[in-house]
Amino acid sequence: MSSFEETKKNELNSFGDIFEIMKQRLDVSETARSLFIDPIKPIKLNNKTAVLFIANDWVKKIIEENYDEIFKKHLKDILGFEVDIEYVTNNDNTLTPEEIVRVSDPIPELDDDPYTKTRLHETEENSNYKYTFDTFIVGESNRLACAACKSIAQDKADFNPLYIYSEPGLGKTHLLYAIKNEIENRHPEYNIIYVSSETFISEFVNSVKTNTTEIFKNKYRNADMLLVDDVQFFSGKKESQNELFHTFEELHRKGKEIILTSDRPPKEINDIETRLITRFEWGLLTDIAAPEFETRLAIIKRKAELMNLKIPNNVMEYMADKLKNNIRQIEGAIIRMYHIAFLSGNTPTILMAQNTIKDVMNEQQPVPVTVDHVITDVSHIFNVSPEEMRSKNRNSQVSTARQVAMYVISKVTELSYTSIGKEFGGRDHSTVVYATNKVKKVMQTDSAYRATVEDLIKNISNS
Repeated sequence: MSSFEETKKNELNSFGDIFEIMKQRLDVSETARSLFIDPIKPIKLNNKTAVLFIANDWVKKIIEENYDEIFKKHLKDILGFEVDIEYVTNNDNTLTPEEIVRVSDPIPELDDDPYTKTRLHETEENSNYKYTFDTFIVGESNRLACAACKSIAQDKADFNPLYIYSEPGLGKTHLLYAIKNEIENRHPEYNIIYVSSETFISEFVNSVKTNTTEIFKNKYRNADMLLVDDVQFFSGKKESQNELFHTFEELHRKGKEIILTSDRPPKEINDIETRLITRFEWGLLTDIAAPEFETRLAIIKRKAELMNLKIPNNVMEYMADKLKNNIRQIEGAIIRMYHIAFLSGNTPTILMAQNTIKDVMNEQQPVPVTVDHVITDVSHIFNVSPEEMRSKNRNSQVSTARQVAMYVISKVTELSYTSIGKEFGGRDHSTVVYATNKVKKVMQTDSAYRATVEDLIKNISNS
């Protein structure tokens, strides 16, 4: 009889007993124990795999990232051999009927816990960090766009439509929802429709397939306000463009407000009808630039304040200096730092910030080194020199290589399109946008091309 079998026979009545002993050995705070550890339910020890039931997918992620190795160490000490751990939730559908019965007792969900209601929710939808004007940090980079949105929300706008453009992650969607939320409070009777371009297109295509186009038209043409996110995705979709045009015309004729966002100005959207571009330009066009240091620092302070996370000033300044291009990155870094600080009980430090930033930015090597690495790898594959790729050479093979390099760089670094363009002889933002869109389009139809691009990204990311 093995040592484990002897122990199990004489001392431990079930895997539950083993798990209880393991829990007693954990060196964690009482809050972490009550929120994350105690709700776990041991299911079985299947050969050398321990199966644990977790309250929900978010807690599962917390456990996997912060406790998995600790659990394995203690279980090995108790059992005498190494075990793997499988974490399951209700969403996994892997439990037998008998096992479902064993975990059917109420498990305290984070959503029902008053402490976590105010401190732990990380999603924008469930947190106190709502999409409102109060939580939108205004700086020189976004002042005009914010002012325009406020004028609409306060029924003071003398322009229609409003068209906001910027690179991803700079607050366009936040402003759309801020308008929607304020108008709903001021005019609850209004029919306000927020829709992503991809959803609009999908709904339109489905209405054609199911002969329900009249229902589709009535939905959008009877709106009191229409907010359409990311209109660049109408590129190349002629029938959807036609439907958007007629929806625009109808709403504009009725004096209904239209707000549009995109990652580029109207004239830089490829393969879109001129009449639609003209309509986009009828009102006010405004852009949002990457936030300057002071705005980034204010965002970090505000986000930390809303999460009750106390971060020393030098740490916040360090983060503001490193996270330069994307507000979503800043918010993601704060959320991740909150979890680390909460679970460890430690005050955020520069080292913690460095690790957090590395995680959200995927900066395994300095950006200039990464850019050179990408250009070199692409040059070998397409048999062109790095110098040619950075030059004004418009040879077809050189152009293709340059476009692929731009796309890969956009995927493996956080450089803005403008910064990427500077790496290729000072090309402008629109050239990089065109290149990345061209690569995406070819990848959809050419499997060999797609595999080449994906291999480049994988190799760079793992280097």
